[in-house]
Amino acid sequence: MKKILSVFLFLLCLLSLPFLIFLLFNSQGNGIEFDISSSTIISKNGKLFNVYIYSDNDSIEDIQFIQLKEGHEAKRKISLTSVDSNYVITDWRDHQVTKIFLYPNRKYRIENHSNGDTSPSIIMFMTDSLGKPAYQMTDRY
Repeated sequence: MKKILSVFLFLLCLLSLPFLIFLLFNSQGNGIEFDISSSTIISKNGKLFNVYIYSDNDSIEDIQFIQLKEGHEAKRKISLTSVDSNYVITDWRDHQVTKIFLYPNRKYRIENHSNGDTSPSIIMFMTDSLGKPAYQMTDRY
């Protein structure tokens, strides 16, 4: 009986090995960093496909989405000052806009939703009086 159980466990491990390798190499998280000086979102684990930017303001008009255009290649970095032409920027009404607009003296959240298998990674920052990212915040609101 022990020998049959050992063979069964060996076969189970052998059959599940490709699945585990697939998970290990294909499961990329949504980890991101934000470079304040260049206003650039940087993926820690892969490429950026879907990124949401919104403020703590209650207005839904301050929500912007950056999404990869169909048939284009995703990048590891996206600058908020000049979004790559591989991406489309839309507002809360799903209208295409030409650039990211940040309001002065406001808290913003960047959420990376590129990998649907994991929860989004969230970065928060505050804008200065000109609407430029001034400093990154560590605690959530």
